Amino acid sequence: QTAIAMSPLSNNALFVEYTRNPLPLYFKRGLNVSLSTDDPLQFHLTREPLMEEYSVAMHVFRLSSPDLCELARNSVLQSGFESCVKQRWLGEQYRHRGPRGNDISRTNVPNIRLRFREETLRDEIRYVYDGQLPCNIEVLPTFQRAPEH
Repeated sequence: QTAIAMSPLSNNALFVEYTRNPLPLYFKRGLNVSLSTDDPLQFHLTREPLMEEYSVAMHVFRLSSPDLCELARNSVLQSGFESCVKQRWLGEQYRHRGPRGNDISRTNVPNIRLRFREETLRDEIRYVYDGQLPCNIEVLPTFQRAPEH
């Protein structure tokens, strides 16, 4: 999945008001969305611009704690941090999709949510590939196929 880092504060100031911002729709549909900052000196009012983005997203888009935790998890997965850093923040199995890759004690993202995201992604891939999961999913290197019998 392509990673999408969004900055609602910047978007609102430059070209799309909060009510028309696609972040909640993208997130609800399961796109790989995270929050980011964009030119903190221009668009943010505190010393913690990323916290402002999370606060605005929570209030304006009515996001829950699990929503915010999933956005934060996505951010770490999207980052260029080394594997050892991602393991520390997300758990040893972070490379796997779905509940298998979730250490809920670190991410606070419910397993049922990640199971839903994984199943939805698999359905979309099957749709794209005419009902079949391709043998080699190069574009999804962390996608774990079940062994065929």
